[in-house]
Amino acid sequence: MVDDDAATKRKASIMTSFPSQDTFWDSPGALRASEALTPTECWALATTQSTGRLGFYREGLLNIFPVNYFVLDQHVYFRTSADGVIATSYLEHAAFQADFVDRTRQDGWTVLINGPATRVEDSGLLTTLWGKLSEEPWAPGHRDLFLTVAPDHVRGRRLRNAR
Repeated sequence: MVDDDAATKRKASIMTSFPSQDTFWDSPGALRASEALTPTECWALATTQSTGRLGFYREGLLNIFPVNYFVLDQHVYFRTSADGVIATSYLEHAAFQADFVDRTRQDGWTVLINGPATRVEDSGLLTTLWGKLSEEPWAPGHRDLFLTVAPDHVRGRRLRNAR
C-alpha cells in the first residue's frame, strides 16, 4: 500500500521545483495563430529540412525513428539498412513528419505525409537517388536501401505568435 501522505509531499515537492509559470500559462492559446498549409506549401517546406521522423508499426507497437531524407518529385526518400528494423517492418501505413521550430520568434511549421513506405527498385531512379547530394544517415552501418514514402495524404500547419 502506498503512503498517501508521502506521495502528496513528493508531488508538492515536484510541483514547486518547476520555474514559475508565465502570465499566459492558463490561457487557451489566444496569442497563437495556426493556419493549414496547402500540399504545395507542405512540399516546399519539407524540402528545407534534412531530418524527419518515420512512424510505422512493428510487432503491434507504433515506432517513430529519425531519418535523414530528401524530397524529389513529391516523394520522400531516405536510406536504411536492408535487414534493419525499418526495412523489416510493416510499412503499408507509414507516416513521415518534418518540422521546424524557431523558439526565438515562437513560430514554426509541421508537415505530415501519410502513405506506404516502399523499397525503390527502379534502376534509373536509384541512379538518380545515389547521385543526389544528401546528408549521410546518422545511424551506423550500411544504409544502402532506399525507401520512399508515396503520399496518400499531405497536410501541415504553420504556427506563429499572433502578437
